[in-house]
Formats: sequence, structure tokens, C-alpha cells
Amino acid sequence: MINKTRIYSIFIFILWILFHSAYCAYAEKTAIVIKSQNLSAYNKVVKGFQDECIQKNITIKSIYDLKGKMKVGHKIVRKVREKNPDIILTIGVLATTIAKEEIKDIPIVFCMVINHARFQLAGLNITGIATEISIEKQLKGYQTILDSLQNLGVIYDPSKTGNIIESAETKVKDIGVNLVKYEIKSSKMVSEALENLIGRIDALWLLPDSTVVTKKSFDLIKSTTLKNNIPLLCTSDVFVKAGALAAVFSDYKFVGRQAAQLAGEILERPSTDSLGIVNPDSFKLAINTDTAKKLGLKLEAILGEPHIIVYP
Repeated sequence: MINKTRIYSIFIFILWILFHSAYCAYAEKTAIVIKSQNLSAYNKVVKGFQDECIQKNITIKSIYDLKGKMKVGHKIVRKVREKNPDIILTIGVLATTIAKEEIKDIPIVFCMVINHARFQLAGLNITGIATEISIEKQLKGYQTILDSLQNLGVIYDPSKTGNIIESAETKVKDIGVNLVKYEIKSSKMVSEALENLIGRIDALWLLPDSTVVTKKSFDLIKSTTLKNNIPLLCTSDVFVKAGALAAVFSDYKFVGRQAAQLAGEILERPSTDSLGIVNPDSFKLAINTDTAKKLGLKLEAILGEPHIIVYP
């Protein structure tokens, strides 16, 4: 006969295992946020991340600002590595590239890195949210205000945004849009590109391409497209504020929430391997109503939509 004391001990041991397992499953996880600098868009991401982390039982232990300085960044990232959080959120290219270099054994979720493919942000511990909205969603947003859009012009430097063009070419055809491309190697070629595209396109798509977009060239692009009644479509509301017609861009606060959702998914898995790079789930459409009026566009029917932001 089994001793009653022994049975009781076994029972207590089993209960301990069950409660310990339950505790581990729901134990509080920790995160640290590293942002490249103090920008309004980055702060909106942080707010969204904080809100969603509460729902995911993830505690944010620290939020660091690199202030755009590489030396500061390396020092802070090494400090973060020593604190050994369960997961790290990096916001912006500086924070993300330094974290990728310094940290190999803690999961990293990154966001707000423009044209992320240029920075080879791949790794077993790296998951990311692309800054650019998917091509399909961008075109859907543009077609909200330009229902007759067929020929979409784009000026690009293959070394900077060739990957975006390659991805876009097959996708735009499925939506019934023809991509009219013009390659350049220097910002001095922007004027030539515009001359070549005028008369062949219904709108111009401005990519986040540093060869194409400089302060001087943007002024030229904006004035030339407006003069020739060509809508200028962008991927950032900054350009809409400056006079472009429209931009489809990330809902920054929602990007933060999405980052927390990815963090929660990673921490719930038996392995903390990368979930890859995903597109933002939500977007906003910014419209410059002064520019729309100059182009003769009537937008009254859509201006009340919750995802639409109006400038000026």
C-alpha cells in the first residue's frame, strides 16, 4: 500500500507543476523601445506600442532616444543588451541598424525604416514592419480620388528604389494600371525625366528615393506637375503639406499597435525566430485640397472618411 504522505507529496508536486506552467504561460514579459530620434511620427508609434503592450501583458521597461547620433546609439544599445529584455522595438533606421549589429540573441521588431530592403535587415531574431504601404493599398487609395488613373509615371534610381519598382511592375498590372518608368542616376536628370513623361502619364508617383527627391528637385517636380495638370502622388504626408496632391502612408499609432501584436506573437511561440517583414495593416490618405482645387478635382464625397487627412 502506498503511503498517504507520499500520495499527498505527489499531489502537491503535480499541483506545483501545473501552477508553475500556468504562471510561465502568462508571466509578464519585458520590452525596451529604442527610437532613432525624437520625431512626432516616432512618438505616435511609441504610444500605439504602449497601448497594445498593456493588452499583451508586456511591460515596457525603458524608452531610449538616440538623438540621431551613432556614438550615442552604440552606447545605448549595448546597455539595452545588458538589461536583457524579452523583446526590443526599434524605430527608425539608426536604431534598427545598430541593434541589428549589436544584438543577436534577443528578438527585435523594427519599424519606420524607409525602403528597408536597402539595409539588409534580415536575421533569425529580426522581424519588421515595412514603412511603405503595399502597392495594392497605395493604388486603392490613389484611385479613391483618381478613378480614371491608368498611366502612372515614376522617376527612380535603380540603386535606390529598383526593388520597389520590380515589386510594383507585376502588381500594378493586376489592378489595371500601367507603370511608365524613367530611370535616372543623378538628381540633375529629374528635369529630363519630367520632360519625357509629360503627355504620357495621368499622375506621377513619387517614391522615397534620395536621388529623385531633394529640396531643389521637389520644388521643380511640384511646379512642373501642377503646371501640366498632373497629380503628384507620394508616400508621405510631408510632401502633401508642401503641395503634392495626395499621399498614402502608414497610420503611425497603428504601426505601434501592430508591432506590439508581432511582439506578443513572437513571445508566445516556443521559438523566437523571425516572423519576416510585413506590410502595415492600416493606412491613411492625405489630400491637399488647395492642390486638388487647382487640378479641378472634386472631392466632397470622400472628405468625411475617417482615414482621410486634409491639408492645409
